[in-house]
Amino acid sequence: MNLTLLKYVKWFSVIITILAALTISLNFTEVIISYYIFLVGHTVMTFVMYKSKDWSLFSMNIVWITIDIIGIIRWG
Repeated sequence: MNLTLLKYVKWFSVIITILAALTISLNFTEVIISYYIFLVGHTVMTFVMYKSKDWSLFSMNIVWITIDIIGIIRWG
């Protein structure tokens, strides 16, 4: 994957994650829907960090994915 496309994918993840945070803070939807949105954003960012070999942020996003899954199970 070339560097330009990776940059766009990273920004997509940032936007998705911000939208997920807004859905919770503005109470737009049920919490579980927000967790699904977070899961998409964090999964995409994990892919980007893997491709970039940024292991610290990759590890952090693995933790976020785990938290998202726990949230989905807990709120589902």
